[in-house]
Amino acid sequence: MPLHQPDVLIMGGGVIGLTTALCLADKGLSISLLDRQSTGQEASWAGAGMLPPGNLQNATTPEARLRSYSHSLWAGFSQRLLEQTGIDNGYRVCGAVNVFNKDEGNLLMAQSQAWTDEGVRFHLLTSNEAIQYVPDLNPAFESTVYLPDFAQVRNPRHLQALRAACLQKGVEIIEHVSEVNLVAADNRILQARLPNRILSFATLCVTAGSWSTSILQSLGVEIPVRPIRGQIVQLQLNKLPFNCVIEHGRQYLVPRQDGLILVGSTQEDVGFEKKNTAEGIAQLLEFAVSLVPTLRHAEVVRCWSGLRPASPDELPTLGAVPGLSNVFVGAGHFRSGLQMSPGTAAILADVICGSETVVSMEGLAADRF
Repeated sequence: MPLHQPDVLIMGGGVIGLTTALCLADKGLSISLLDRQSTGQEASWAGAGMLPPGNLQNATTPEARLRSYSHSLWAGFSQRLLEQTGIDNGYRVCGAVNVFNKDEGNLLMAQSQAWTDEGVRFHLLTSNEAIQYVPDLNPAFESTVYLPDFAQVRNPRHLQALRAACLQKGVEIIEHVSEVNLVAADNRILQARLPNRILSFATLCVTAGSWSTSILQSLGVEIPVRPIRGQIVQLQLNKLPFNCVIEHGRQYLVPRQDGLILVGSTQEDVGFEKKNTAEGIAQLLEFAVSLVPTLRHAEVVRCWSGLRPASPDELPTLGAVPGLSNVFVGAGHFRSGLQMSPGTAAILADVICGSETVVSMEGLAADRF
C-alpha cells in the first residue's frame, strides 16, 4: 500500500479539527485529516452559531479564558476566511437579550456580577427598553439584560469556508474512512493503516467530538466525554420580529437575516441516538411561543439534532494525552465547540509545535480527571 508521511494526522473533521488543521498548516506543517463521513456533519453543523462575548484581560476561569480568547479572534478569523475563500460565514455582531422571570432574581444577580467582574459590557433594560429590541417579548419575563457584543455565525457556511481554506493551504482531507488501525511502538503512535493507504506521522491529534472517547480507548486512554443530544427547530416568518439573539437559561432563539429563526435546544443523555422526537420538538415550540408569542404564526421549516461531546465539568480536554508522547486531544466542548474553536485550535497548534500558549491551560488538561 502507498505510504504518506504528513507531519500531523488529525482524526475528526468537525469545526475543531478543521480549524486546528488550518492553524497548523499556517505554521508550515503538512497535515492529513481523517473523518468517518464528510467533514463538518455532526455537532459542528448542528449548532446555532452563537458567539458570546468575553474579556480576556479579566478572564479568570478556564471557561472564561477560552471563551474570551476565542471572542478576540472571531472577527479577524472570519475576515481572513472571506478574503481567502470568498465564502461569507455569516459572522455579525447582533447583540443578545437575556431574559429572566420573576423567580430568577438570584440568577440575574449572579450573572450580572460575573459579567461585571470579567468586564463584559451589559445593560439592564427597563420594560420599555426591552421592547425596543423584542417588541413582542412576553411581559412575564420581568428582567432583561442586553449584551451588545454578542455575535453569531452560520455554522454550515463557516464549515464550508474552513474546508475550502484547508484545501487551499494543502491540507489533505480524507473522508468516509470506515476503518483505521493505529500502530503503536513504546509510548508513541506511529502509523494509521487505512484500507487503501498507510499514514506515517510525527504527531496525532484527536478532535472527533463524542467519538474521541472510543479512539483514545483503543490507545489505552480514558477521557470522560459522552454524547448529549440537542434538538433544534428552524422557523420562518416573512418579517423577523427581532434581530438579536434571545436567551433564557440554556434555551435560545437565534434570528438569521434571511428570516429564519433557530429555536434550541434540548439536552438529552441518550447515547449516540441522533434523531428528532415529538416531545423534544413540542418543548422547543412551546418555549419559542412563550417567549415571543408572535412565533405562533411562524412556519416550521425543518428540525434536526446533533450530539454534543460533554465532559463532567462541561469543559473541553485540550493538549497532550497522558502516557503517549506524540498524541494530543481537543474534545469535550459540550455546547461551546463552535464558539471556542478559534481559541482551541490556536492552543492546540501552539502545544503541538512546542510554543507557549496565549492563555493558561489550567483546568483544561487531559489529566485533570
